[in-house]
Amino acid sequence: MRSNLKAYQKIDKESNLIASDPHHIISLLYNGIFESLNLAKIAIKNKELELKSKQMTKATNILRSLQDSLDFDAEPVISKSFSDLYSYCISTLADVSVSMDLQSIDNIIGLLEPLSSAWKNIPEDEKQKGLVLIRAKESA
Repeated sequence: MRSNLKAYQKIDKESNLIASDPHHIISLLYNGIFESLNLAKIAIKNKELELKSKQMTKATNILRSLQDSLDFDAEPVISKSFSDLYSYCISTLADVSVSMDLQSIDNIIGLLEPLSSAWKNIPEDEKQKGLVLIRAKESA
């Protein structure tokens, strides 16, 4: 029964992701980073190395996904800044995997929270303009 519930939840999440607009997907990715980093902190405190490793890997993969989603053609300067920030976070997480430094995780969260908050507070009309540009670029 439990495995059926997990399978349903996974399918439900995947269905929601497919139906989501790009803005919502980026918001979900930021949420995923924060969840993973907070779970990694708990795992470090409890000396659960396997869980720590899993959550650090998940956070790193999400950061790479965010990095891969940058549009250097449309916004080269902003994309470079974000890419550098994500690279810094990825590098720091690699160091944290060895050092187990909780403060470094908090620092990464502190760097990413304002971006996540700003992203979530983009006015709806601006989101719609972005979707129009994405669709135009995809159909070109």
